[in-house]
Amino acid sequence: MPKTRKSSEHNAMVAGQMQSGMQIKGRLWIENQGRTYLSWGRVVLLERIGEHGSVSAAAKSMQMSFSHAWHLVEEMNGLAPAPLVEKQAGGRQGGGAWLTEAGQKAVADFWALVDRFQGWIEHERL
Repeated sequence: MPKTRKSSEHNAMVAGQMQSGMQIKGRLWIENQGRTYLSWGRVVLLERIGEHGSVSAAAKSMQMSFSHAWHLVEEMNGLAPAPLVEKQAGGRQGGGAWLTEAGQKAVADFWALVDRFQGWIEHERL
């Protein structure tokens, strides 16, 4: 299983200095079928689901509505080759959600790509 890095170790924006003294900045997201599959906010949501064990608690930790978080999870699961999040509906035992192995890999791969993007920007000298 890949080692995941916490979102607190990453920033949504990567940046670097250009020779002219200007800055180059960028954000990274991954699309599938013309729709956003993974982005900084979505990956943070996945991490929080992994930490809290529920979509509801993850949404609260991000000041996001449960319905919006649920929609994002459903959209990511639908665009992914394999589900990123598995869910169990509530009831007497209570519900829950967890990252699948594919979800953990998607998080790790996204942060690795952000690191590579940051490295490219730092070395770009226009």
